[in-house]
Amino acid sequence: MSMVKMSFRREMQFRCVSSWQQFRDVMRAFFLVALMTAIGTAWAETPLPPVKNLQQSVQLAAAKDQPLIVMFSLPSCPFCEKLRRTEYQFLARDGYLVQQIEITDRAPVIGFDGKPTSGVQLAKQYGIKLAPTVLFFGPGGKEIGERITGAPTADFYGAFVNQALKDSAKALKDRKQSGAA
Repeated sequence: MSMVKMSFRREMQFRCVSSWQQFRDVMRAFFLVALMTAIGTAWAETPLPPVKNLQQSVQLAAAKDQPLIVMFSLPSCPFCEKLRRTEYQFLARDGYLVQQIEITDRAPVIGFDGKPTSGVQLAKQYGIKLAPTVLFFGPGGKEIGERITGAPTADFYGAFVNQALKDSAKALKDRKQSGAA
């Protein structure tokens, strides 16, 4: 083989390797950007604020004659995410106070009694074993609407929420009429 052909062949091999390395580097960068976007999107799509102070939150909700709606959830639960982005985001937009507690979270929050607690402790206190579970609270942390456990049939989920809101409104009205604070 002539020197020119060998030089040409090496040049082509070098270009192929270089092109492959460039392609690999571009794909790596693309993958990292896609991954970071997906992670950021997943976090950004969760519109419900986390519980920080249940005592204050329930007082704010009661001042509007509404229950405090709390979703006990898990970060990797697709049913939780779907409900956060649909049903409960819509309720929050309608003026309801809707918050969430991760049942595996050990970060401190203030409980209904004003004392520090955590998502783990609250889940245990209320017997939450399945995510999502949604509770409707009135003053003092009393459940005033029927809790919704799991993600029942999507076609009827709104009816479960509406019934719990009606029950909660009635409980709050009865409480007000009886003169309870």
